[in-house]
Amino acid sequence: MNITDKFSRKLRDVRISVTDRCNFRCSYCMPKDIYDSNYKFFKKTEILSFEEIIRLTKILADLGVKKVRLTGGEPLLRKNIHVLISHIKNIKGIADISMTTNGVLLSEKKAFLLKESGLNRLTVSLDSLDKGRFREISGSNYVPDDVLTGIENAKKAGFHNIKINMVVKKNVNNQDIIPMLENFYGSDCIVRFIEFMDVGNVNFWNKNEVISLENILSVISKKYNIKSLKKNYTSEVAKRWSFSGGEFGVISSISNPFCGDCSRIRLTAEGKLFTCLFAEKSHDIKSLIRSSKSDVEIKNYLTSMWSARDDRYSETRTSSMDSKIIKKAEMSYIGG
Repeated sequence: MNITDKFSRKLRDVRISVTDRCNFRCSYCMPKDIYDSNYKFFKKTEILSFEEIIRLTKILADLGVKKVRLTGGEPLLRKNIHVLISHIKNIKGIADISMTTNGVLLSEKKAFLLKESGLNRLTVSLDSLDKGRFREISGSNYVPDDVLTGIENAKKAGFHNIKINMVVKKNVNNQDIIPMLENFYGSDCIVRFIEFMDVGNVNFWNKNEVISLENILSVISKKYNIKSLKKNYTSEVAKRWSFSGGEFGVISSISNPFCGDCSRIRLTAEGKLFTCLFAEKSHDIKSLIRSSKSDVEIKNYLTSMWSARDDRYSETRTSSMDSKIIKKAEMSYIGG
């Protein structure tokens, strides 16, 4: 079954946040002055159980979802996450399961468990290779080598084409663009530079701190000859380039929005559905799942919800280049 929204965009991907907790306090996501020791995270009973996530994923697969990405918070903080993956892998229609992680919990044992359970792809966040900048951005006592070790463990487990996501901010880590490319030069990893986005409100987004796609390409092209590559699939968010060291990408939601091809829906750890990363409103699917509603009734609800979707925040924001002062879901809550 295929369902489309008001702009004829098909539902193909679901991003599932399995926890709101994280062992990092990244300044653009969970700044430590807000997410401190007094911050109240969800109780176990408030978040969706594996059984509830599996049930909803089966319904979404019936509606056309092919890809599942597990996020957080930090998804590896969710106990026995490999068990959830193994169940999702067996859902008819699901062709790809991926995960976004900060990588520091990717021990050899954990990496092999993830691979054996059916996880297809990994994306690892790494915003700087400089120890001082890394700690400042991540708000943690970890160092880049902790992440790099996790990446190596993932490779040993059999993961290929691991994506390395680097959020680039002006006067924070833009000097790390070339070092990041060079660190993974000729490797089986693909660096993806991400424009600093106005997700949520706690990161105090400022357009003057954005290093745009054009700026990033300018820096790289001064050292390497680059060539634009075609999309791997229609709804791919990263624009791709080849260079002598392999491939890199840029996710440019600010300067080059990709709303027109967006096929994603987002599920929070507490069971709220968002039809856009920048959405103000959510849909309480947990209440439906925990009620006496049948799968058919939930399926009909989701069909109506997606059919009414008309989100294109990045396009309307870019027209004025101003981030509207609205109450948006935070990155750590919606799962990025």
